[in-house]
Amino acid sequence: MKIHKVLICNYKNNILFSVFVALVFIASSFAQNITVADSLVKILKENNLSKEERSRILSKISYNHMDIDSSLFFAKRALAIAKDIDNLSLQAVAWEEISHIERRLGNNSNSLEASLTALHIYDSLSLKERKAASYVQLGSNSISDEDYISAIKYLKNAEHIYTISDKRGNLILTKLNLGEAYRLAGKLDSAAIYFKETLKKNKTLNSDIVQSYSLGNLGMVLSAQGNYEAGKQHLNEAIKILTPLDDFYSTSIYTAELGDIYVKEQNWSLGESKLLKAYNLAINSGLKEQIRDFSRKLTDFYKTRKHYDKALSYLEVNRIYQDSLVNKASIQKVEQLKANYEIGKKETEIKLLNTINTNQKNQLILLIISVFIFSLLAYMLFRSNKAIKKVNKRVSSQNVIIEKREQEKVLLLKELNHRVKNNLQMISSLLNLQSRELSGHPAQEALITGKNRVEALSLVHRKLYQEGSETKVFLKDYIEELVLGLFYSYNITFKPNLNIDNSSISIDKAIPLALIVNELVVNSIKYAYKDIKNPIFKIQVKEVNDKLEIDISDNGIGFTEKEEDKANSFGIKLITSLTEQLDGSIKRLLSHGTHWKIIIKGA
Repeated sequence: MKIHKVLICNYKNNILFSVFVALVFIASSFAQNITVADSLVKILKENNLSKEERSRILSKISYNHMDIDSSLFFAKRALAIAKDIDNLSLQAVAWEEISHIERRLGNNSNSLEASLTALHIYDSLSLKERKAASYVQLGSNSISDEDYISAIKYLKNAEHIYTISDKRGNLILTKLNLGEAYRLAGKLDSAAIYFKETLKKNKTLNSDIVQSYSLGNLGMVLSAQGNYEAGKQHLNEAIKILTPLDDFYSTSIYTAELGDIYVKEQNWSLGESKLLKAYNLAINSGLKEQIRDFSRKLTDFYKTRKHYDKALSYLEVNRIYQDSLVNKASIQKVEQLKANYEIGKKETEIKLLNTINTNQKNQLILLIISVFIFSLLAYMLFRSNKAIKKVNKRVSSQNVIIEKREQEKVLLLKELNHRVKNNLQMISSLLNLQSRELSGHPAQEALITGKNRVEALSLVHRKLYQEGSETKVFLKDYIEELVLGLFYSYNITFKPNLNIDNSSISIDKAIPLALIVNELVVNSIKYAYKDIKNPIFKIQVKEVNDKLEIDISDNGIGFTEKEEDKANSFGIKLITSLTEQLDGSIKRLLSHGTHWKIIIKGA
């Protein structure tokens, strides 16, 4: 299990924050951070603050603010003030915040540049432990990028510093990260040494989190080395510690690892029991990545046991979650920048060759005209022809390179859609987790609605990725999957009536249309069918004279007077605004139930 996902070590304004971030703490930290940010904003409005105090407070607001754009804005303001007063220490703190935010935005190259800038400042100021904290952050980012060699290098640098000076007790956390980096790099012996060392040091620290992660990951190392008995013992101890902490993510992974060990030992009953327990934990906790992985394990298990009906059912689950949360770090932008740089170089070379080609043609014309006067120029003409052939050959070669680069750009765009879809799925999962934490709270419904909207957007990018299209989405498959997904999400038992032609639409129009359809479908599901015995829901999409006509209707209770009064509700405003964005029209037709008719320009 990736320790860097639950462990962050960082300095903030002369105070070292060593924080374990686990899913169980998300709900409480969310509310707490909002409160802290609001309090700091009020303090910032005071007129008697020095520029140094303002920069420090702005960095703290950035750290605690939940809105990522606002967080980046406050961090950049803190940096500007720190530069104005030439305070290097405050500049480094601001650069650290910018690095974290750029990482969350997926701008990994910007994040790396910011982290290295902070590191150089701390080095110049001889702030050793802050320098070590920057190394830890770089190591965690490298683990996210699956660059384990760099991760080990950064973490070893931090370990060296903390071994000499560790006022805040960060050495054990660094060693825990190092053990995980070695495990992921396949260097199991080194990983085992570090996990055993953290267990030994934790006897003094007595941290349940350190103890459980050290035991669990050491158990995974021992299992990989074939020492199944010791592996099972460590994994069971880790699960025993984590269970009261409600750390479902780690518990499910360690339980699945136990299942794998029992299967390898051909203890089929216990293996099946543990795998099913891990799968159910993932289902109940909304851990989509784990649902996908554990359903794959169960598929393979039942295939081995020749229970093909069960294998098929879990294979279907695996297919559904195939494209769910994959929280690997995004290197796509870096690769895209490299590709664009190479393409730019080639384009410059092509322009140079075209210039040479033009000059050679001019020379050839002059040689032909002069041949009647100067016979000696025949040799020069021959050389010119030969040069032109070489140029044409080079141009042809460059054209092949250009075509190859264009193909690479298409692949990069496809990968970009995949990354965007994964990030949106991660946001959806976080909203789903938050809504579970707010069960019975008025805000739960808003989070669920937001989750559905994010999943509608995610589906657009998944379709672009799957269909291999650059900018087009085929409406039939897209709308069907969107509607069926919503029916499945709300446990609706009857089937919708979908009549959709196979028109395609650009991504610029697909995204607003996705949100419109999502709003109208959810509205019908939630409010239309009270006391309706035979519910009917219909969607018809057809292309008429370069326009798309979309009819969404149900046989529900229709709009009551109370609903009419909600004409200015957020949902209606959103639908109206999105329709205007598409240069289209939307109206509600009089019928039994509710009938919306939307007309937008096609393609």
